[in-house]
Amino acid sequence: MSNPSQQPPLKVAAWCIPRSLSSVLTQSITSQGNAEVFFEYYATAAHGGPEKIFKTPGNLPNDVREPLYSFQYVKDQLEADYPSREIVFVKDMAYAVDGRYDKLPHGYIHTFLTRHPGRVFPSLVRLAASFPPMLGEVKYHEISPSPGQSYKEQWDLFQYVTNELKQPAIVIDADDLIANPASIMKQYCDKIGFKFTDDLLTWEPDLVTKHKWNIAQTQLMANQFIGHYRRAFGSTSFEGGDSLHEINYNNENDDVKASIEYCLPFYEKLLKNKINP
Repeated sequence: MSNPSQQPPLKVAAWCIPRSLSSVLTQSITSQGNAEVFFEYYATAAHGGPEKIFKTPGNLPNDVREPLYSFQYVKDQLEADYPSREIVFVKDMAYAVDGRYDKLPHGYIHTFLTRHPGRVFPSLVRLAASFPPMLGEVKYHEISPSPGQSYKEQWDLFQYVTNELKQPAIVIDADDLIANPASIMKQYCDKIGFKFTDDLLTWEPDLVTKHKWNIAQTQLMANQFIGHYRRAFGSTSFEGGDSLHEINYNNENDDVKASIEYCLPFYEKLLKNKINP
């Protein structure tokens, strides 16, 4: 599909935390087909590239699995020209660029998607428990292994974008997106300069394949093995799920409670800048 306006494509990055419905947001924004999608390229560099930062979860070998994915390679890919596209959309983890802001791509509108830690960490616990036994015991903090447990890194990046890059605050809370998708998506699109239509509220499943997203093979293989993106990639709308249930983490263990309490202040500060329904 070509870009009928012949204008340079809009370039947008959505900086997320794990389990924040960011893959569903990506399905929505790119559902009309004329999009170049980069799915967690920085996270791939941080977890499996030649400059990898984080240990591989479980008892898998802690080796370089994606030798092409240096941070400079990712930056170069994102800054390349895509003249036939209407939008270039980057979905990535904020923690993956922590301390590497010099590798952020130029020419992008930076946006943020967050979620209450009382939802995120129980979801990470469930995900860790679903890893195949052959991987050994996997702890939830191995999946989101950054020192600031994703939330501090997201807040730090938000401050850099707003204070140093002088970009306006564009923040979505996942609960609002689920409860009021039309309102939140329309405002989000208005802020990034992307045309909103009701077609962004429903889509076909498996756009990662149909629209040929840029995604590392190790990401696809891990999803086949573990299924951590299966529900998101199979989605067709902003469905409610547990995001509409009351947040209650009283039954979680002390480690999970401590993670939630540590992250809440960063989440609450970011939330002061969110798009309201």
